Amino acid sequence: MMLETPAEWGDQQVSILDLFGTFPGELGQDKAAVDQTVADTATTTRIGEDFAEGKAMEERGTSTFFEDGEQLDLNSLTDLTDPFGRAIAN
Repeated sequence: MMLETPAEWGDQQVSILDLFGTFPGELGQDKAAVDQTVADTATTTRIGEDFAEGKAMEERGTSTFFEDGEQLDLNSLTDLTDPFGRAIAN
């Protein structure tokens, strides 16, 4: 769903919680449980930690992939699949 609607939520400077809040119901999830998780301070703490880690790793955006701590430069599908294939083989 997120991949189908990036024009609606990408690069926003305002909350898009209302849009994202529609996704659980559309996916058959318990919306009340999702809302409770979103509102939980543990969730916002984890998001802050993840954001700080991404910033420290010089993450460029969503999605950013790393292999052994090195950010992958993706220009083709094999730029993503080859490192994962090697990691699985090892």
